[in-house]
Amino acid sequence: MDKPRYYFTGDSEKVDLDFSKLDFSYIACPYRFEAVYEYGVWRVRGLLEGSSMEIPEGSQCLHYGQQLFEGMKAQAGADGEVYAFRPHDNARRMNAGARYLRGPELPEALFVRGIEEVVAANLPFVPPFGSGAALYLRPFYIGIGDNVGVKPASRFVFRIFVTPVGPYFKGGFGADQGKAFMVTRFDRAAPHGSGHVKAGGNYACSFWPGVEAKTKGFAEALYLDPAEHRYIDEIGAANFLAFRDRTLITPDSTSVLPSITRESLLQIAAEIFGWPTERRKIPLEELDEIRAAACCGTAAVITWIRQIADGDRVWEFPFDERWQRLYDELVGIETATAADPFGWRHRIPV
Repeated sequence: MDKPRYYFTGDSEKVDLDFSKLDFSYIACPYRFEAVYEYGVWRVRGLLEGSSMEIPEGSQCLHYGQQLFEGMKAQAGADGEVYAFRPHDNARRMNAGARYLRGPELPEALFVRGIEEVVAANLPFVPPFGSGAALYLRPFYIGIGDNVGVKPASRFVFRIFVTPVGPYFKGGFGADQGKAFMVTRFDRAAPHGSGHVKAGGNYACSFWPGVEAKTKGFAEALYLDPAEHRYIDEIGAANFLAFRDRTLITPDSTSVLPSITRESLLQIAAEIFGWPTERRKIPLEELDEIRAAACCGTAAVITWIRQIADGDRVWEFPFDERWQRLYDELVGIETATAADPFGWRHRIPV
């Protein structure tokens, strides 16, 4: 495996990329951060070059899905600094998943150290302020070892790679950029299963319905609750939001991942704009009464929904300027064009 190598200012000053034209796809960057767990302790390997990994063929991550990942962004601020958004919350969410999959927790300070080091090492790949792009960070956690039995691993790898990205849904955000989604009867997660943690297997279950939705001209599939197929759960890799009159509502479901973006938007709505918010079950039929809908997530930020289709039944939603206000406030906090009353911005030492 590659030996650790640390970044020094001047390694690279320019990157031949048009950051304004990026989509949400992988572009290899020079450095990634890694730590390994064995003999009961985490050992930091630091910054590595090379995107390949060598792991034993019997590893639990390959056969039994003992793997977790996170998604977050680092962005250039209007003040010339570089910021990550709520990295401690991502660390806590990953550790919730580690406990569920019977793996060792990662020290929160180690997670944040990895974020800081890998962003600083790949600084030339941080898109400039105002480009509409961001440096996407993908921390992941895998169980490895020589094994064929169904049991938790004794060794683990934690790694973070980064890649500059544009919007998750092409076209950006605005009054003419609404997306259409198709209700599916496939389940992304089981009742009382692993839907509340960011495990890779949850997303494998979304490939079939997601591709089916796209072949029919939709942006993604909308999932109902797996127990009754009656209540709205989530949309692909994003959470569901809607306005019922003045109230911002979102599904209350144990099979949906606790979204840091969604929690941020709900807090902005309640504490900055003074709007009432609710977490509750949302029957599919309630779409008859909803006049504005959207989905949100790290990659999507906010994407307003113009249409939801369930077979021959179709709901249409106009653009609502409240989505724009939420989007502007969240991005403003992330990029230091707005005040940060909640302490969410984490400055990267570069």
